[in-house]
Amino acid sequence: MKPALRKPLLRSLNSISVSGQENVSMTTTNLWFRHWRDRWHAANSIQRRASQSAFYGLGIYIAMSAALVIAAVSVNNTLQFTEQNILFVSRQPIFLPILVNTVITSVYLAMITTINVSRERDQGTLETLVQGPVDGFAFLLGNFLAQIKVYAALALVAFVWSNLLTWLLHLQFSIEVSIVLLASLAAASVVIAFGLFVAMWGGRSRTALIYFTLITLLVIGIQLADQVVAGIVLSQNPSFNDPLITVRNVLGAVNGIVKWISPYSQLDLTMTALVDRAYLDFFTHIGVMLVQATVFLLGSVWLLDRKGVRD
Repeated sequence: MKPALRKPLLRSLNSISVSGQENVSMTTTNLWFRHWRDRWHAANSIQRRASQSAFYGLGIYIAMSAALVIAAVSVNNTLQFTEQNILFVSRQPIFLPILVNTVITSVYLAMITTINVSRERDQGTLETLVQGPVDGFAFLLGNFLAQIKVYAALALVAFVWSNLLTWLLHLQFSIEVSIVLLASLAAASVVIAFGLFVAMWGGRSRTALIYFTLITLLVIGIQLADQVVAGIVLSQNPSFNDPLITVRNVLGAVNGIVKWISPYSQLDLTMTALVDRAYLDFFTHIGVMLVQATVFLLGSVWLLDRKGVRD
């Protein structure tokens, strides 16, 4: 072939090759976006079904009522202590009721998530769903978002309740209360994601519920035991060789680790950082909770892929 004809032909072939690569790249990108669009649509459908089931049930309203009653009792105890000692020891008295409310409602939502997800896996509902447009990630993400949606609604009720309490007690309104309620979403997301993780780990609903209960009681028990033993040691003023000192040191060391694992400890540290205007610490603890929620959620997806949709 003559050189004069070879160059245009090579340029034409190169342009066809580049055009083909661009078409393949655009097709791959379109398939990727379509896959995630379908996955998000499936997750959103599951989210609506699960959240409606929660809103139509009585359990969530009973849990919310119990949380508000216990929170009100904690506020009343603070006020009684103030009247007896003529000393107001809390810089933000609404934070403790918010923490109590977060613990009760998030544990309830996580427990319900554990039971429902593991039950759908036991009964074959998940196996039926994955044969359609739903995969394991969409199923777990939908259930996760459903409980986050429910908790957000409960946090809105807690916001109204806290403002009503502020008005009744003639306290000054603080934007910090609203910020803490938003931060509690991060703590709740950790507990709910942990519930999904336990549901996939335990397999059957009864086993998953036992795992969830034992681990939750263990974490809370370590923190309570550390506070109780520390209070006993301070009140008795024991000697250096007293066994209580050893117990306190061991519990203190374990609790120091648990504080970075427990989302409620992280939320408490977030409240402290907010009051102290330590904003770097505030965002650090928020980041820790978000990382924990992501790890538990991705871990539950990994367990589902590994163990399958049926035991």
